[in-house]
Amino acid sequence: MKTIYILLIGILATACNSDDPVDPASLLPPITTTGENTFGCLIDGKFFRPRDGRSTINSDNRGLRVVRTENDNLELHVYDRKSDRSGSLFIHLENFYTIGEGDYLIQNATGLRGIDGPNHNYVYGRLFKSNQYQTFLSDNVGVINISVVDTTTQGRRIFAGEFRATLANSNDTIQIELGRFDINSQTLSQTTFN
Repeated sequence: MKTIYILLIGILATACNSDDPVDPASLLPPITTTGENTFGCLIDGKFFRPRDGRSTINSDNRGLRVVRTENDNLELHVYDRKSDRSGSLFIHLENFYTIGEGDYLIQNATGLRGIDGPNHNYVYGRLFKSNQYQTFLSDNVGVINISVVDTTTQGRRIFAGEFRATLANSNDTIQIELGRFDINSQTLSQTTFN
């Protein structure tokens, strides 16, 4: 009996003190196309996702917003509002509501969005790297593949896709990989991002 007790304690100690690192890709949401209101990507190998949090004077506390700008453009505003060292991403798709499904080649970003941003597809982010927040801009490297656009079912606005990009500033470069999203803009405001 004493041997079984010692063996059981050894097994429990091993299970509780696992030093196996978590693969960041395993944290990504599954690739879906049914309006699950998910978003995730790896930024330099680290998991990034939207998370609701504290609001500021001029903005709400939502982790993910969908904005229709100008005529037919779509923007995803993605914030990690719970981490002090994560940041935000902005994805702009030019003529999204006209083009719909397909590949959107990423071009250069200026750090501006909406009507003030360039008239083409771009990505930029404000991210914590090298012990400070930095702005990273796309520069003609990357693609966003929109696999599903469904605007016909009872007013639902579902769009889903995958993306990858290289963003840079004058000092550094970051890689965005395995990006994916599946959004229903009709139910997005009721979704909580933890």
